Amino acid sequence: MKVEARNMTIDNVLGKGKFIIPSYQREYDWDDENIEEFINDIEESDIGDNYFIGHMVFNGDFNGNTFEVIDGQQRITTITILLCCLRDIFIERGNLDLANAIHNKYLFSIDRDNNPYAILENKMPYPILQTRIQSKPEDRDNTVEPQKKGEKKILSSYNKLLKRIAGYSIDDLRKLRDKILQLETIFVAATGLEDASTIFMTLNATGKDLTALDLVKNYVFSKYPSMPHIEEPNDSWKTILQNTSGLTKENEKDRFLNNSFASRYKKVSDSKIYKEIVKQFKSGKIDAKKFISELKEDSEIYKTIIKPDLSNYSKTDYDIYESVNAIISFFKIEVANAFLLSLIREYKKNNISKGMTIIALNSIEHFHFINNAICSKRSSGYDLLYAKYAQELFLQKTKQKKHEVIKNLVKVLLSRIPDEVDYNASFNKRVYYKSTLTKQKSLVQYILTKMERRENKNAVLINISLEHIYPEKPNKDWYKLTNDDNLMYIGNLALLDSGLNSEIGNKSYSLKRKTILKKSKIITTKKVFENEQWREQDIIDRTQKICQYMYTDAWRR
Repeated sequence: MKVEARNMTIDNVLGKGKFIIPSYQREYDWDDENIEEFINDIEESDIGDNYFIGHMVFNGDFNGNTFEVIDGQQRITTITILLCCLRDIFIERGNLDLANAIHNKYLFSIDRDNNPYAILENKMPYPILQTRIQSKPEDRDNTVEPQKKGEKKILSSYNKLLKRIAGYSIDDLRKLRDKILQLETIFVAATGLEDASTIFMTLNATGKDLTALDLVKNYVFSKYPSMPHIEEPNDSWKTILQNTSGLTKENEKDRFLNNSFASRYKKVSDSKIYKEIVKQFKSGKIDAKKFISELKEDSEIYKTIIKPDLSNYSKTDYDIYESVNAIISFFKIEVANAFLLSLIREYKKNNISKGMTIIALNSIEHFHFINNAICSKRSSGYDLLYAKYAQELFLQKTKQKKHEVIKNLVKVLLSRIPDEVDYNASFNKRVYYKSTLTKQKSLVQYILTKMERRENKNAVLINISLEHIYPEKPNKDWYKLTNDDNLMYIGNLALLDSGLNSEIGNKSYSLKRKTILKKSKIITTKKVFENEQWREQDIIDRTQKICQYMYTDAWRR
């Protein structure tokens, strides 16, 4: 790897030659807030105190004169736009020497054959940048309208910056020019796209430039075979981004990339994912078309896992939705994502049976209910375990072999379930609910729903509520509890059909019982109210019974 890094001012950077933003880069994405912050930082710096704007990473020989921008696109584009604004104001005021000095040194230059070239060239292409920003006012074609989102933001940035400095005096404009040219960066040049991208990942630069997924896109697009009149891989990539947008976390796109790769090939850290993907390409195990196709396929599945929505599952797959929702939404488990992705992918391809899919999900749900939700144990290291079985599931060629992989994972998880003594000691500390203590409400609801679904496989429990059998605010018809905590334990809680809550309120047990036995459709709730009276010992006994049931019986198939 040939790498050189130098401390340089923008004055020196723009004098090195041509800078190319390749077509596979993300679009220009700075908004008004970014622009405002950038210009404020420049203006608040003192002349002579070079303001540091971070690393910039380029693909190219440091001693050469042509560089691909890997990290720094947003900054170098904004600097170019700002210099264009300065030039245009100087032209408008008749200061042509000042205008030409900027235009001929920092915006355009000439090669050895005396041919002019733009110092910053965007290969996307961005005609707005070339025809309406970089060109002098008299040479512009203002009939060209922005088509891409990035072009609109470029034009918006130019207009905002031009308006911001339009009223400055010539001296203030000169000072601003000098501050821009004195901006300081670490100029990092690495020969070869792979090395330059690896350097970027190592530096972990901040800003809106590139993510791990962006870097992988750069590499894969550069390897993708050109096909005339076919908008690939762009169309597929748009689908991938759409499927992984608006998920639960800001860096979910990178998490998706990691989980997709881990579900097929190898589990590595986020910082090493790019290098490992390149290695797979060089080994011949994957190529650009195959990789894009796999990412697109996985993105469709991933969105249904990370943000489970019943509308994304068929009616016959409600039980699959139910388990995925429990693992992701109730238990907040992320370590199993690679395996979940591999499992659902194989199921959708009919490579494994629905029965084995349910067994796998049931086993994961069982383990994390006890290990995480009840016993509060960590899941560190389990991402490697799940990735191992995800890859085995992907690699096996027959349904029988794939089923064996699932059975082996089930055995491993079963062997690691925490001891029942620890579980019993933790249960009441984790499973409770009342109006002033709502943290564990979803867990209580999860358990009661699980029990109801075991009684009635056709139950789809939507818009249900939790009911305290012994009410939180008992009237005179109720006895006094000897231990007030029994009020909030699960033995005193039941699922209630939509609309019944307001009807029964804190009425006496006999009146509650009459209403529920007559109107409720929830089997487990009706069974509780078959008791002719509700004593404190009934709460204790039912709590213990549910505790035991959820350790073993709830998971038997």
